[in-house]
Amino acid sequence: MKKRAPTVCPIVYALDIWGDPWSLIILRDVLIHNKRHYREFLASREGIATNILSARLQSLTDAGLLVKIEGASSRAQTMYRPTQKALDLIPVVFAVMHWGLKYNPNTDMDIPIMQELISNEKGLERRLLKNFDDVTS
Repeated sequence: MKKRAPTVCPIVYALDIWGDPWSLIILRDVLIHNKRHYREFLASREGIATNILSARLQSLTDAGLLVKIEGASSRAQTMYRPTQKALDLIPVVFAVMHWGLKYNPNTDMDIPIMQELISNEKGLERRLLKNFDDVTS
């Protein structure tokens, strides 16, 4: 992605990092679905192309939202883990989900996380954060 000159606007700053659809979907997969490996991201129902996935993982790593942990014996073992900077986006991801729930008539309400978001958002956040006890500031 083409980078613009540094900005004083916090909205522009945020969107420059995670404002494209694929980056936000990858963040959703990391934060909500606890995906860690390239093949898991590739298997998402949205069907991201391999070149776009590689580029977005790299840009999220460069922006300090993900940490790339190289596999000991193969690239297939390489993991991506969120940083605290990414974990701080959980309320933002929830807000986007709430907006989508309100306005998207095609939302699949049979997905358990949608029910949990509506009925126990704070509990959902606590449950998700337990997946990342290893993350330090």
